[in-house]
This record gives sequence, structure tokens and C-alpha cells, in this order.
Amino acid sequence: MKTLQMRTLKLLAALTVLLSFSLSNAIEISQVVTDSGIFQGTESKYASGVTVFKGIAYAAPPIRDLRWKPPAPAIPFAGVRRADRVGAACWQARNSDASLYARGNLQRSEDCLFLNVFSGAQDSSDSLPVMVWFHGGGNTAGHGGPLIFDGSNLAARGAVIVAANYRLGALGFLAHPALTAESEHDSSGNYGILDQLEVLKWVRSNIANFGGDPGRVTIFGQSAGGSDVCLIMSSPLAEGLVHGVVGQSPGCIKLDRRLTDGDNSGHRAGENYASRLDISGQGAAALTQLRAIDAEKLIATPGVGGGTLIDGWVIPDTPYAMLESGSQNRIPLMVGGLAHENHGLQHTSPEITEQQLDDYLQTVFGESANNVKKSYQELASSSPLDARKQIATDNGFLLSARLWGRLVAERGDAAYVYFFSREPPVFRLYMPEMTDLYGDGGQRRFGAYHSGELAYVFDNLDIVGLGWDENDHALSELMADYWVSFARNGNPNADGLPNWPVYDPATDVVQILDANTRAGVHPKKTELDMLEQLYLRQR
Repeated sequence: MKTLQMRTLKLLAALTVLLSFSLSNAIEISQVVTDSGIFQGTESKYASGVTVFKGIAYAAPPIRDLRWKPPAPAIPFAGVRRADRVGAACWQARNSDASLYARGNLQRSEDCLFLNVFSGAQDSSDSLPVMVWFHGGGNTAGHGGPLIFDGSNLAARGAVIVAANYRLGALGFLAHPALTAESEHDSSGNYGILDQLEVLKWVRSNIANFGGDPGRVTIFGQSAGGSDVCLIMSSPLAEGLVHGVVGQSPGCIKLDRRLTDGDNSGHRAGENYASRLDISGQGAAALTQLRAIDAEKLIATPGVGGGTLIDGWVIPDTPYAMLESGSQNRIPLMVGGLAHENHGLQHTSPEITEQQLDDYLQTVFGESANNVKKSYQELASSSPLDARKQIATDNGFLLSARLWGRLVAERGDAAYVYFFSREPPVFRLYMPEMTDLYGDGGQRRFGAYHSGELAYVFDNLDIVGLGWDENDHALSELMADYWVSFARNGNPNADGLPNWPVYDPATDVVQILDANTRAGVHPKKTELDMLEQLYLRQR
């Protein structure tokens, strides 16, 4: 009996020491010093051992004279701030609640350059890999704070996750001769990309205090965010800031729009935009008038959107040319797309006629339109709309992802290409309080639709969405493991995970992410080979 009592006392003593040790570490990591001040974090609601810091300003508010300028350093403050709520989203139009991509009535502001940190570190000396997330939304919508982007479950795998806002629409991407004239770099536009680069500078300066390793920073993004990380990978301004890239459903490879050349130039679009606001001229007076206009009016005025530009500074040349030359940021890549991207993006589109499909093909492919149609004839015969959706998916996201993987592989760096074919349930991705879109409990009606992989990547099936099954949960855990392993080692492979081969363009073997994850020849190889030949012929 005495022996049992002694063992019990020893166990209680050990638990007391362990608890004391854990609490001391938790206290150390929960209050963090940054360049601008001290932030107090909170425990994650979704993963034990993870500390969350929300609403940290990484730059000064880009307002008044700082509107349409590169981000300035964050404003220092005294004392300790509680970092327990996300900052305002950048200005954007509200979209319909009937949309799969509905975001609700967001708090929006020009003072929006905030980020959130999810740290799996138990001590500031842990030096964990860092993953920096840039959201999608066409560079016109979205923010880093939705529940679907909660980084707790990724951080719990031994990482530090950062999710950031960046300027959007006209406030983030307006190019104009007056802006270029005042720039010391003879550049304008791409302010949203400069914000993302500022996030990376903030990470370099501060992330060690959150238990992260500034020498192991992976950027990952989806849709417009996937395109943006592609541009960052090719930007000289990112040298030394990034050590790995994950591009989810990117579309950057074909970017060829320039600041000054042609009717499609950034300057031409900016002047046309200003004229809609009754502002003319290319000098300082025009710029003063633009900076005086209310942000909501600027966002509501069409003509700029979220278009990135080859501006000669942030983006010196086309992404294709820069990746092909290997001139910038020789780092590993993980990239891919979904089987039916545009079935989600065009889910509210009415059926079209065959003539309308032909007109679309003529616009996109010119004299090759008939050959493209033949490759999708069976689908076109049953639904011209579905054919347009699939052609747009293949020629956009899937081709861009494969081209990017090929260019990185051919310059001698490691690329890992995936094809996501799991058909997730349909739900409002960003509105957990109104998840069910059709009142059908999350039926799988759009195939592997655009953004359908997000909850899987963040391993957040337990906190967002509906209608998940055991196969979904297993795939989610696997994908989160792959993503964190890539951030840790520049390679998604790890013990216990299905082998993911390095991409070889000659074999076109990719990782097929589904209920039965496996390596195999790209399921869209025939179509992508044709579309790639057409693209290269037009370059």
C-alpha cells in the first residue's frame, strides 16, 4: 500500500513539474516582442499547444499620402496589446450570399495591413518552419482572417503559420502615369504584391520571437494568392526572404501585361479608370484628386480590378521568362490544381448555346478553336456550358500549374506537382454561420471545384463545412502533413506518407490527391499537351 502511495506521490510530483514547465513555456511564447511593440496571444480553440496572435499590424495604414505607395513600417506603440481579434479586411465589394464564395458583411477599411500568427512553438527558441499564407479572391476580395484559414491544426504539426491581408482592387493595383512619375523606381501598380513582400520582411525581423525559423519560410497561396506567390518567386525583391513556394490553382505563368506598352497597359487602364472618376491629366494634380476620393467609391468604380503588371521593378519580366532563365529565387516548388475549378467559379452561370461556346473558343484560341473543340466534343454535345468550364479549367489553372512545375524542374530545382480530384461537399467556404448553400447538407455537385481543397490543406474539416466523410478526413490529414513536411524540408515526403515523386516533365507523373492518393501520369495529360503547344506557339 505504501509503495502504491509513494508511486502516486511521485507521479503527482512529476505532473506538477511538467505542468509548471508547460505553463512557463506557454507564458514565454504567449507574450511576444515585435519591432512595433509587445503582443499578448491566446490559446487556440482548435489545437492544444498552439498560441494565436490576431490583428498584428505589419505596416502603417496606407491612407492619405501613403495611398498607392509601398508599405511603410508599422507604427510603434507602448505597453502590451491583446492580439485576440482579426483586423479589418481591405476594401472590397460585398458579394452575394447566394455565392459559394460569399464573404458576408465584412468590416472593411483602408487601415487593413494586418496579419495573424499561429505558433506551434512551446519556446521562442524552437525555430520551427514558417508558412506564410496569401488568400485568393482575384486580388479584389478576401482577407486572411476567415475560420477556414485558421492555422492551428497546421501549427500543431510543428510550424508557425502566418495569414495576411494585402491591398485589393484599385487600392492595391492601380497603375497611372502620375503614380509612376512620383515613384523612385519608375513604377506603379502591384501595391498588393509589395504588401506581401512587406509581410515577408516582417517575418524575417520578428518570427524568431514566435518560435519560427526566418531561414525556413515557405509562402503558399491559392487562386490569386497562388498567382501572387508565383510572382514573388520570380521577383528580385524576394531574394533571401523565401525558401519554398506552394502554388494552389495559380494563373500567373501567362502574365504578359506591362506597365506602359499597348492598349492593355497598366497606364492606359489607369487613365481610363481616372476618367470614370472625372479626373484627367498625368501630373500631380490628378494624383491629388485621386487620393482625395473615398475608398468605397474607388472600389465601386470599374476598370482596374486586381491585375498584376510587369512593371520593371517588382516584376521585371514575364514570369515564364524569369522562371525559364532561373534568374531568381532558386527554391523548391509544390504546385497543382483541381479537376473542375470552373464548375465552382461559374456555378451561377446559365446554360449557353453551342454558338456561344464557339464564340468563346474563337476569342481564346483563334484559328485553333475548332481543334480545341474537337478535344472536348463529347462534353460540348451534352452541355456547352460544362465544356466551357472544363476548357477554362484546363487552359487556365491546370496548364499554369504544370507549366510552372516544368519550368522549375527544367532549371534543375525540385518541383512537386499535384492534381486534386476529390469531390468535396459544397458549402459557403467563408461563412461558417451560413454554411449550407443549397439546403442539401453539402451534396457533392460541382466536382473538385475551385477552392474546394482549402479546408483539407488547413485540416479544418472539424470546424468548417458539412457533409464530410471518413475519406475526406483522411485526405485532409494527409495533405496537411504533406504541406508542413514541404515547409520543413523542401520535400512533401515523410515517414508514413504515400511517396510523392519529384516532377519529371518527360513522364508527367503527378501526385493525384483523392480518397486513394497515388502517383500517376497526369489525368489531363492529353488535353494539357495540346493546350501547352498552342500557348508556346503564340508566345
